[in-house]
Amino acid sequence: MSCINKMKLSPLTIFLSKAALIYGGWEVLYQYVLLPDFWLDTWLSHAGVSLAAGSLSFLGWDIESTARFVCVVGNRGIEVQNGCNGLDLLGLFAGFIIAYPGSMNKRLYFLFGGLFFLFLANVFRIATFVLANYYFPEYMNIYHEYSSYIIFYPIVLTLWYLWTENSDQQSFLSGAGFSSA
Repeated sequence: MSCINKMKLSPLTIFLSKAALIYGGWEVLYQYVLLPDFWLDTWLSHAGVSLAAGSLSFLGWDIESTARFVCVVGNRGIEVQNGCNGLDLLGLFAGFIIAYPGSMNKRLYFLFGGLFFLFLANVFRIATFVLANYYFPEYMNIYHEYSSYIIFYPIVLTLWYLWTENSDQQSFLSGAGFSSA
C-alpha cells in the first residue's frame, strides 16, 4: 500500500499539494530557464504583435508593426515586452488544469484548447492596446493596468469553472469522498 493511501488525504489536500508543486515548478522553469533564454517570450510577443497587426489591418486600420512594436500609422506605438505577453497566465491556467482531477484525454484537449483560446485573447488584448493608444492615449496607462482584469481573468476563471464542471470528477468541495470519522 502506498503512503498516500495510508495517510487518507482528502481530495482537496491532494489538489492543493499538486497545484503548489506545479506552480512552484512552473515558477522555477520560468525564472531560470524560459525567462533568461527569452525564446518563448520572444515568440509569444512577436506572434501576438503580428496577429494583432494583421487583424487590425484586415479590419481597415493602417497599421505598422515590427517585432514587438505595433501602432496605427502616424501614432505612438506600443511594445509587447516579456512579462506582458501572457506567458505567466498561460502557465497559471495550465497548472490548474493539470492539478485538478479528470481524464487524460479530456485534460489534453481542454488544456491545449484553453491555451490556444488564451493566446487569441492576448492577440485581442494587444489590438485593443493599439486602439486605446490611438483613440484614448491619455488613458493608456489605466487601460494597461486593468486590461488583464477585463480580458484575461474572466476568461481564465470561466475556463477553470468549465473544467471543474466537465472533468468527470465529483467536486471535492461538496464533501463527496470525505469520511465523517
